[in-house]
Amino acid sequence: AGLAMPREPGHYRFLLGQGVRHLVSLSERAPPHHGCCPALQLHRFRIPDFTPPTPRQIQSFLQLVEEANGRGEAVAVHCMLGHGRTGTMLACYLVKMQKMSGSDAIREIRRLRPGSIETREQEQAIIEFHRRFRYVQ
Repeated sequence: AGLAMPREPGHYRFLLGQGVRHLVSLSERAPPHHGCCPALQLHRFRIPDFTPPTPRQIQSFLQLVEEANGRGEAVAVHCMLGHGRTGTMLACYLVKMQKMSGSDAIREIRRLRPGSIETREQEQAIIEFHRRFRYVQ
């Protein structure tokens, strides 16, 4: 699930109530009030606003999601507004898990969450991830 940065204790309780057990933060600063819900495990990937994740960050994110899903644990991911960095990571997830092309994954994320994947550099990171992933298989 993609979302904006949780800002209130109730946001974390809502996520837990929805079955989310892992919160991936892509922001440079930690989300406020996270300590109110210790059952929600925080994973931080510090990515500057409007920039793409590195290939290593993408791989680490995807590994985390795969491991959590393998245990039946839901994952939520956020940046500040839940569009740029969040959309980029979720598009890479679609490339890997749904076997989509980079451009199809970008279109799908934007269809589901308009305004997502905000910069050309973020788009290129997805296209490049697809290119690398395709050759690894």
